Amino acid sequence: MTNYLKNKKILLIITGGIACYKSLDIIRRLQDKKVTINCILTDSAKEFVNTITFESLLGKKVFSNLFTLSQEKEMNHIKLANEMDAIFVVPCTANFIAKMANGVADDLATNILIASKTIKIIAPAMNSNMWTNKAVKNNLLTLKKMNVKIFSPQKGRLACGSKGAGKLMEVTEIIESLNEIFYPKKLTNLKVLVTAGASIEKIDPVRFISNYSSGIQGYEIAKALNLFGASITLVTGNSYLEKPKNIKVIEASSAENFYQKIIKEMPFDIFISAAAISDWKVKKISREKIKKNQSNTLNLTLLKNIDILKEISNHKFRPKLIIGFSAETSNLMKNSLHKFKSKNCDWMIANNVLREDVFGSDYNKVSLITKSTIEHWPKQKKSEIAKKIAKKIVNFFKKK
Repeated sequence: MTNYLKNKKILLIITGGIACYKSLDIIRRLQDKKVTINCILTDSAKEFVNTITFESLLGKKVFSNLFTLSQEKEMNHIKLANEMDAIFVVPCTANFIAKMANGVADDLATNILIASKTIKIIAPAMNSNMWTNKAVKNNLLTLKKMNVKIFSPQKGRLACGSKGAGKLMEVTEIIESLNEIFYPKKLTNLKVLVTAGASIEKIDPVRFISNYSSGIQGYEIAKALNLFGASITLVTGNSYLEKPKNIKVIEASSAENFYQKIIKEMPFDIFISAAAISDWKVKKISREKIKKNQSNTLNLTLLKNIDILKEISNHKFRPKLIIGFSAETSNLMKNSLHKFKSKNCDWMIANNVLREDVFGSDYNKVSLITKSTIEHWPKQKKSEIAKKIAKKIVNFFKKK
């Protein structure tokens, strides 16, 4: 993973929650990423952790009280507010969320937050009943409207002994999420449409033809490109996945429905066809549920479906870059190369779906086919495949 945190300046604000001790691990990991860190402990945080521990780890003074003469000499709080690349509140209590949402400035931390125009991030941690409280939810909604980034807590066993949502996000995920915030926004002016998930072709009101696609790869590609600043539209078929944040999501069903939704979004600069669209559809959909009869067979007449990838590749508003996916069970490269040429797309991602660890799995092994090269990538997480594709796209437009 590329270290976009290197040489960044981050102000950590530690508030008074039992998860305070985890902030020490966060500091160590940020130091490993070559981040310059300043730290403020609120008065409530000092009830849980010792200031000396933080100062020993940081090798510098930790601040807390507002407007003491000695501290103002060492650190002008307005200057500090403007020098940081980000301000990160971790853990962030319900009380501190309320202060931020309502503009309270009664200590050093809250004064700096109000004085600063830099990126603001919070990682809430609290009892599950507090996390689901309507007042807390309203305050979080206010912070979202203020463009505060929220690292939502996870479900698990809490310090109070109960189980539920409210546990501080895992430290490794926090570091990864912080890194993602600083991805260079090199695709800001580009509009991208990604398809994902499985299409469904109705047989009757209760039955349909579909496939095993989970949509994971398409969703991950949409999220990765979003990190680089692109404007993303995700047209998704049948999928159990949670809809990604900050991305326009359009639901689709049949191949024809997918196509109509895609055409409606034109023009766009990049088209990534990761959805598993059925090659076939039923000629005549029954209006009523087909009943069992004396026969042991049911005959269905299937018609070839619209070829969305080929249609978009030859459209009068053809995108600047078109990426298709080839899901094969045999002769992977031969079949994928044939598809690549016949579809008239720019890149093709080839993968063997006969393996049991593809559909619904977080991992895959793919090959990237372009007009000039073929790259065989090792088995890795689909999220990593997505980021590699995103970086390839950044380089593609960099050369334009």
